[in-house]
Amino acid sequence: MSRHAPPETWFSDRRLAFHCTKCGACCRRPGWVFVQPNEAVRIAKRLLGPNGTPRQLAGELWVRGDDGDWQIEVEDGGACPLLGEEGCTVHDIKPMQCATYPFWPEILATEADWIAEAFWCEGLRERSPEYSAEQVFDLLAECSRTRESDPER
Repeated sequence: MSRHAPPETWFSDRRLAFHCTKCGACCRRPGWVFVQPNEAVRIAKRLLGPNGTPRQLAGELWVRGDDGDWQIEVEDGGACPLLGEEGCTVHDIKPMQCATYPFWPEILATEADWIAEAFWCEGLRERSPEYSAEQVFDLLAECSRTRESDPER
């Protein structure tokens, strides 16, 4: 049973098919990756060692946003700097934005937006596990709750 009743959506009475193939296409999509402070701490420690701090990666990996979060720019024709030859170098601690893809509000806004996202994501084009609206919103709530309760935040 859902812990959070999903709002009425275009997919309320159907299921959304998605399976991450780890192709990295989403990591090559131009735009910004917003990294919460606690996520930045974990990533800095992974990349620089136990004494690493997000500030040490400023300008090289990310910039500080007005809201205090760190932001990674992915330029057109480029890739996220955390993407390595074998996939995401911080996959197990990746930012929530990455962990919740493709269930972002702008992608879930309309059926046309969801279908258009298949241009970027092969996991939306293949026969994949299906998610109900309840499961999508539970996943988003769980990710948010997990990140908010992180002691490094």
